[in-house]
Amino acid sequence: MDTLVNGRGLVRWGIYNEPVHRINYLDYRLETPMGFRLPNLLKRLFINRFHFIGIIGPELMAGAAVVDLAYLSNAFFYLYDRQTGVITESKAMGHPFAGTSIEPSPEKPRSLFNTGGLIIEMQRDSLKALGRDVSIDVSIDPNATSPLRICTRAGYRGWVYTQKTSPLKVRGTITRGDTQYDLSSPAYWALSDWTCGFMRRQTCWNWASTASSLDDGRSLGLNLSCGVNETSFTENAFWVDGIMTKVDMVDFDFDRDNLSDPWHIRSNDRKVDLVFYPEARREEKINAFLLASRFTQLMGSFEGTLLTDEGEVIFIQSCPGFAEDHYAKW
Repeated sequence: MDTLVNGRGLVRWGIYNEPVHRINYLDYRLETPMGFRLPNLLKRLFINRFHFIGIIGPELMAGAAVVDLAYLSNAFFYLYDRQTGVITESKAMGHPFAGTSIEPSPEKPRSLFNTGGLIIEMQRDSLKALGRDVSIDVSIDPNATSPLRICTRAGYRGWVYTQKTSPLKVRGTITRGDTQYDLSSPAYWALSDWTCGFMRRQTCWNWASTASSLDDGRSLGLNLSCGVNETSFTENAFWVDGIMTKVDMVDFDFDRDNLSDPWHIRSNDRKVDLVFYPEARREEKINAFLLASRFTQLMGSFEGTLLTDEGEVIFIQSCPGFAEDHYAKW
């Protein structure tokens, strides 16, 4: 389908098997809960967009994100060395005219950030970033799997469209200081999270994901979430060799006062039964009047089982990946 919003200014909720080429959010009939129609100027201020790409491997994990809230933007890029436990990170915030952009085209994304000494460019087939003492230049092959595309209600009149893709083949380099690391699949894989919408003013979620290889050589992708994007539908799924198994509601059982303890992640349909063991974390707190964020992204490993639609039990052991606890006021 060419656009998300139809000629009547409405969207169709649910999961999309076909590509959605353009998120034409200005055409949406956005109203207050009491029925007041909002002009395009306010739609431009209320739309939220973010794009994250993670890279996962046996020695290194990396994450890069661009967040565009119209009135404020921010981005980060980090490298986690699993051997030493060292995290090298760059982050910056941008004003409305800083040049941050996330094009509303999830099938051919292009997300840019260039402020405060941090440069990030994410496209469908590449990730390039340059930060403090670290850089990345990788090509991405998106043909190993098909994305999960979903649009759900957010509050009374809002919506969120998200497109999760995992695993993605990668090839390229990460450079830290004088050391260069060569990355290539199947040892290293990537995952992508592209999201756009008129979200709830206050939003919170938990998230877990991986892109990796199973012991038998097959590829594995995983995306699980709780707290957002689950009104009537869920964004929960896993992929084995590119074949998706859709998953029902998921519960994250963890100690918010001690996020380094193991997390138990189980789905209502019993297709997912995992334990996540944190190794390291990247966290930040932002309180900037209109914007607030309490964000913790953990790097670690998964163990447990996945049950495919065909009835195969997939045993997961020492599988690297991400987990996240996030509160946001947009």
